[in-house]
Amino acid sequence: MNSPLLLGMAALGLTFSAVAIYYTTVLKNGFAGLRRLERPWLLLDCGVASLIVAALTVPWPVVSTTVALLQLVQIVAVVVAAFFVLTAMVLMKRAWTIGESD
Repeated sequence: MNSPLLLGMAALGLTFSAVAIYYTTVLKNGFAGLRRLERPWLLLDCGVASLIVAALTVPWPVVSTTVALLQLVQIVAVVVAAFFVLTAMVLMKRAWTIGESD
């Protein structure tokens, strides 16, 4: 079950997630003056954290006795990540389209 390709994909997932967290932190600090952009960045960070959870569970089937439960955790983590990322995108779109009077 644990092939080098699968472990490499998990390592790439963790690396890309770490880079995404770094850049969202830098961007969030750049837009600190806009109060309506605080929640989207938090949701985006939660989405990336869910992807990290999904990537961390890839090498566990050797240790775990319940592979079906582990796969369920991976699927739920990816679906939750998609929800958080898409919700953050919608909230950012709303924040970008606010007028100067708001």
